[in-house]
Amino acid sequence: MMKKYTCALLLLLSACWAGAQDLDSLLNLNAFTEESALQKILNKNVAVSAQKLSARETPGIISLVTAEEIQNSGARDLTDVLRMIPGFDVLQDLQFVMGIGLRGSWANEGKVLVMVDGQPFNDLLYQGVAVGNRFPVDAIERIEIIRGPGSAIYGGSAEYGVINILTKAANSLNGVAVYGTGGFHADAVGRTNGGVMAAHKSDDFAWDLSAFAGQGIVSDASPYADAIQQYDASDLAQTTQADPLNLNLGLRYKNLAFRTMYDQFETSDPLLDISFKNFFADLRYEWAITHKLKLVPQVKYYNQVPWTYGSKGETPDFEARATRLLTEVDAAYEFSRKASVNFGALYFHDNGDYQIVPDNFTGTRDLNLDNMAFYAQGLFKHRLANATIGFRYEKNNRYGAAFVPRLALTKKIENLHFKVLYSQAFRAPSLQNINIARTGDIKPEKSDVFELELGYQFTPEMLLSLNAFSISTRRIMIYGSEGTDDSFQEWYENDTKSGSQGLELVYSIRRKVWYGSLTYSYSRAISGNTVEVYEVPQTDRQYAGFPAHKVTVSTSINATPHFTVNPTLIYAGKRYAYTQLDDEDTPVSTELDPYLLANIFLNYRDLLPGLTAGIGAYDVFNERPAIAQAYNGEYAPIPGRSREYIVKLAYQINFKK
Repeated sequence: MMKKYTCALLLLLSACWAGAQDLDSLLNLNAFTEESALQKILNKNVAVSAQKLSARETPGIISLVTAEEIQNSGARDLTDVLRMIPGFDVLQDLQFVMGIGLRGSWANEGKVLVMVDGQPFNDLLYQGVAVGNRFPVDAIERIEIIRGPGSAIYGGSAEYGVINILTKAANSLNGVAVYGTGGFHADAVGRTNGGVMAAHKSDDFAWDLSAFAGQGIVSDASPYADAIQQYDASDLAQTTQADPLNLNLGLRYKNLAFRTMYDQFETSDPLLDISFKNFFADLRYEWAITHKLKLVPQVKYYNQVPWTYGSKGETPDFEARATRLLTEVDAAYEFSRKASVNFGALYFHDNGDYQIVPDNFTGTRDLNLDNMAFYAQGLFKHRLANATIGFRYEKNNRYGAAFVPRLALTKKIENLHFKVLYSQAFRAPSLQNINIARTGDIKPEKSDVFELELGYQFTPEMLLSLNAFSISTRRIMIYGSEGTDDSFQEWYENDTKSGSQGLELVYSIRRKVWYGSLTYSYSRAISGNTVEVYEVPQTDRQYAGFPAHKVTVSTSINATPHFTVNPTLIYAGKRYAYTQLDDEDTPVSTELDPYLLANIFLNYRDLLPGLTAGIGAYDVFNERPAIAQAYNGEYAPIPGRSREYIVKLAYQINFKK
């Protein structure tokens, strides 16, 4: 088995390196010709950064994913996109709900902020984001990812990273587009998703409207029985679901902008139905007081019913409504071309209305939180380095205050760029963390994060970058439970320490007729971890569910001006997961084999004017890698999907200018 993986990877790496050598002799490199396709991507300002800097100088470790790359890869959902990003993984939380892991650590609850067109998707109860067959990837213009802390600018939901999703309708589309995706296993339909977008842009007035809906499954394994939860054997294609719905409307008149969105995600395991319902509204005004000073006052309102769960077809066992009203003023002042500052203040009020709770619920059925924050970040450009200095101070009426500084030195010097980054970051307790705190009191997490990146652009078409990171998190918030049925109790409490260290490498080539990317990720648990549920007995270098090593290769070859062939590979090393019970009904950890996900997608643009069609296969070798739980939470891994055949259609009509 390992020989097959090794041979496949060596062949592909050799092909990539041979292609790189064809670019030019490495002794005669010149990166100062006309801007290449790769440079056009790298030189774009990154919206997720507070300052207007390109990806190579932004004070963060950045990944950019374009609409072209998403379309060519045949990505079925956001899970497929994230798996191609260094350091990212997708693991199980509870009840077949999948969440985000980053750099070898479980990051789903408040450690990665996920935004769509400026609207945060982290739920107000737990600060988590359910992923899977949820986000409309075929409607995405680009994804900007910070692989590192974002708390100084974004607050207590961005401790380890930020994912900023920008849709076509809200950004580039000036017309009407429809799209659809079908996914088919040998004995089951994996997904049927579709959407429509319409947008019109002019200098003074713009509007956009999009709708996305679908049906899917979590897995097609059959028969399946969880050895820990002791389910009866069932066909997961019949007993699980992953059904998304998203409605998104934006309006802009001159500098006044309004956006509202409704998102619903219904999923399930063999016994329980789980649903997430989210409504967002955002009104903002960009006020250019002078050519140097700009203010952006805004008001946001969220109304959510997340994590509603209960037995299939019955009244839910848990249902809570969470609301937030937020007011913020963000400002930017440019002293000169070489000095600028972003600063602002905000206040929000959260309310948790617990409508249906178990009889043994220990929290308050009506919980209110008040929060204020001040932040600032200055950028000072020098011929030797760009210096970024920032901080955030946040105070809450229930958990007290948090202060986090941020320091960065970045610079692009001819072909070379470097980044030296230090940030403190925090994870703010959310409604449910506070409401069921074990001792009645819980404190914010605090992380110290050191990052170093070096990159070199060998030619206009080729870039190599390598970064190292160290994350140490104190007062880490941990979920715990004990008992069953009437005696069941659950809580949150602060544990002492967790975190990870590692390396990430990205090698990119972009030519006129093909492009490719090779990434490598390595992470290991820090010494001194005190969170027992993250640990496995086999090693102290890996947390439950995470591989230490991950390699990805993605390529796109223009066979004709309209037709592309797009193979991708994802290799992950061995993992450890709790898979069964021993004689004393204690979960036991076992080793999961390494896996190689090989995928192929064929894409044809302008099959007819405006029509794009694609077909491909995901998991060609039918490896079916299991989705492990990221901690010892008494759930065995979700069986991986079998080989899935993908069909995509998209049609776009552009309005005349």
